[in-house]
Amino acid sequence: MELRTLILILGAALGVATVTATPVQRHPLDDRTVYAVRIGVDSPTTVMFPGPITAVEGAGVSVKSDDQPPVLISHQPGSHFFSVRALRPGATAATNVIFRDRVFAFAFTGGEIPDRTITFYDHASGETTPAPKRPGPARLLSLLDRAKNYPALAEQYPALVQTIERTSPGTIVTSGPVTCVIEEVFGFTEEDAIVFRLRLENRSAVPFRCAPAQLTMRVGETRFPSAINDAPEELPAGRAVIVHLALVGNPDGTRANLSVKNAFVLALPLPE
Repeated sequence: MELRTLILILGAALGVATVTATPVQRHPLDDRTVYAVRIGVDSPTTVMFPGPITAVEGAGVSVKSDDQPPVLISHQPGSHFFSVRALRPGATAATNVIFRDRVFAFAFTGGEIPDRTITFYDHASGETTPAPKRPGPARLLSLLDRAKNYPALAEQYPALVQTIERTSPGTIVTSGPVTCVIEEVFGFTEEDAIVFRLRLENRSAVPFRCAPAQLTMRVGETRFPSAINDAPEELPAGRAVIVHLALVGNPDGTRANLSVKNAFVLALPLPE
């Protein structure tokens, strides 16, 4: 990929805010819980909140490795996240995070298989959490570009992909003459968006009308319309194409908090 393209993607990503990073966790916010987090020596663990963190107070942690703490912590004032890494095997530490005038407690323990990303989201029991303002066209294009260029970003700018959930389900669904393979699924928690890399193959001898504006993804009985995609108007006869498609929130505009591990099915328009 050209350096100019990568710089543009990097700039877009920084402006809005695995290489399978596993395990990846998501939790509703609960200040009555002490969150046990596994950390490692060779990889960071990034904890993401749904808004700016007010303060981080810890024991056994330091922002400077020269202090020789058991755990190194990185946090920029006003950011939504912090990262921790063990500086020696079996390291332990504790941290309290002040967020929206509430205190969230963390206990860090060194282990061979560390948690890589932990993302918290707003959730009120029995209530549906309203979605924030939906991403505009430029933001949606940025999400598609980050998904398309994930391998290069992971190699050259690993901090950018630490908060992106990713899985490669390889799910195969046949609809009429078209076979759809869900090759990769990317989760962007802040935007409440899911981006798919799909391989669509038209097995027939005639072109298949794709109708990009009508593409939807189905989870159970719920259909989620495409917010943006790069599908062609027609799938060429006997050919396969790669398509990227993004979903944002629920159809009614509320947050969906979809997991990348959901069983998604692409719903194609019926042939005329």
